[in-house]
Amino acid sequence: MHIARSFLLLMTCADSGIVLVLSCGDNLSVKASADAAIDAPQAPDTTPTCDCPAAEPPLANRWVEYGGIHVLDPDAEGNTTVYCKENERLISGGCAVLAPLPYQDVILRESGFVDAGTIDLRLAWRCSFRNTGTIQIYYRITAMCLKPAP
Repeated sequence: MHIARSFLLLMTCADSGIVLVLSCGDNLSVKASADAAIDAPQAPDTTPTCDCPAAEPPLANRWVEYGGIHVLDPDAEGNTTVYCKENERLISGGCAVLAPLPYQDVILRESGFVDAGTIDLRLAWRCSFRNTGTIQIYYRITAMCLKPAP
């Protein structure tokens, strides 16, 4: 008897779930017609076009890279700062030691944006190294700048 009641309860719940799912759809009624609403979004008649002006000109040919390679003597500290030109915006930068052979102990003490201390509040990129090794090393500093839109 318990098995029959459990089965009857299960079937009642399943039927109720199916009825509720089918009743929520716009295009699933028994009286469906050719112009009935469909649950899917309507396809546009024409290809959408954008006639608004671009918010920002393309970035191609506006990236400029500044920097260079510098020497650091054994058991010495050194730092280098690279600036963008006037009206250019500093975006990013980098610092790298150029493969000291044999391997030497070089510490990157500081890298990142610094205030250039100028009136126009331009930022600069600075790299600061400490060479605790016994040979001269070479390091590269790079600043990526964005020129203003033409």
